[in-house]
Amino acid sequence: MTLYFRWIRVLKYYLNIKVILGLVPLVVIVNTILYVLLFSKSNVIVIRMIDIPDSLVTVEKLSNSTMPYCEVARRERSLILQPPSQPVPEEILDLLATDTRIQKGGAWKPENCISPHKVALIIPYRDRKENLRDFLAYMHPFLQKQNLDYRIVVVEQTDRPFNRAKLFNIGFVETEKIDNFHCYIFHDVDLLPQNLNNIYGCTNYPRHMSANINIFDYKVPYDSIFGGSVAILKSQFQAVNGFSNIFFGWGGEDDDFYNRVTRNGSKICRFSSDVSQYVMLSHKKEKPSSDRYYVLVTGKYRFLTDGLNSLKYSVIKIDMLPLYTRILVDI
Repeated sequence: MTLYFRWIRVLKYYLNIKVILGLVPLVVIVNTILYVLLFSKSNVIVIRMIDIPDSLVTVEKLSNSTMPYCEVARRERSLILQPPSQPVPEEILDLLATDTRIQKGGAWKPENCISPHKVALIIPYRDRKENLRDFLAYMHPFLQKQNLDYRIVVVEQTDRPFNRAKLFNIGFVETEKIDNFHCYIFHDVDLLPQNLNNIYGCTNYPRHMSANINIFDYKVPYDSIFGGSVAILKSQFQAVNGFSNIFFGWGGEDDDFYNRVTRNGSKICRFSSDVSQYVMLSHKKEKPSSDRYYVLVTGKYRFLTDGLNSLKYSVIKIDMLPLYTRILVDI
């Protein structure tokens, strides 16, 4: 009988040890979450509407120019726009090109003043014809109301799984051959801004523009999200070696780009939620890449070797179309 009770005590001891060991992972997870919540610092700066003009980085005006700078930032709250509810017909696009003096290649600048922002919009593209029509019909008037000196560049991929980030890199390199832009905006074709105070220029920090999208109830899904539409100075983009070239398929490349920017010592910024509102156009959902998490986690080891300095592609042709520059590439 004594032996029986001794075995019971031994069994209880080992069961307690097993329970304690089983709790160790849970304790580690809870402590990690608490540490992040209590001690981690956000890398995101939120810019209020009233502070937007002071946050923008402008181009230098030539000393011999007598024209004034254009007014860009308005500081008004009643500038909410509604994107088109129906697909835009081709005839509207034809009229847009002639009525608003858009130059071939999708370039425009104001006539009576000098824009303080010289901007290139880089759009990665394949098989989104309706989205592209809606984007062009909406964005040209939007950008002109902000008195920007801009060009819209659409980089179209031929075959292979889609590589959004690599198309951004190609767009940057090829657009630099066309003109000298101080600000680059890397923009998805299915996103349209709703507030004219959302100035399409660059700020002191790389800016996540499309922070508040209708499909997410105009809320930021997570603090470090950095996809959709991003504005960054040319010098900043070169400093982080651009985007990664190895994210084929959907997902991961925008988080990798956030890591590149913050690991380089920079924060990111966003305009306040009332300014950073976007509508996402309907489109077919892309299939997520199965290896995106591995590529993302190991990305920090490739920042210096995977990007602008390792970019390989072939340009099939470049078309200066009425509303945009089309760059067709094989990657």
